[in-house]
Amino acid sequence: MTELLQTILLRVTIAGAVSAMALKLAGGGALKEVVRTAAGLLMLLALLQPLAGLHVLSWNWQGSVSQSDIDEMQARNMQTTMSTVAASIAKAVQQRAEEAGIPCTVNVEMANDADGLLQVDKVTVYYDSADESRLSELQSLLTKECGVPAERQELIAR
Repeated sequence: MTELLQTILLRVTIAGAVSAMALKLAGGGALKEVVRTAAGLLMLLALLQPLAGLHVLSWNWQGSVSQSDIDEMQARNMQTTMSTVAASIAKAVQQRAEEAGIPCTVNVEMANDADGLLQVDKVTVYYDSADESRLSELQSLLTKECGVPAERQELIAR
């Protein structure tokens, strides 16, 4: 943006100096009016030409992004989405388990299903060995809260 302003100022300054010299040399009469009109057009051109180039540059920038760059950005966005959703689900399940009186640490892994939809792939719960008698309650909580069947749940005693 600074380069654009510098370019505009430089061109307008040069156009102004050239216009002033041309007006001095023109003298008077009809020639002076023609030179004045040409000087105005020159100033307008000096001001607008860099802006026209800016539009072309922005258009070329969009064309210079390759499909692999776009795919990489989408993969990063998906990874960020997966980790954010997983952390939110883990926190919610952990709070729900603590409300039920089962202190634990929850780790959620996300994946895309066959249709490409984001889903909970695996839930790992680290629980206190003293709460082993309440494992079935914890498993049903995971099934109800996350919709994760028992075969994708991993319960590990600390």
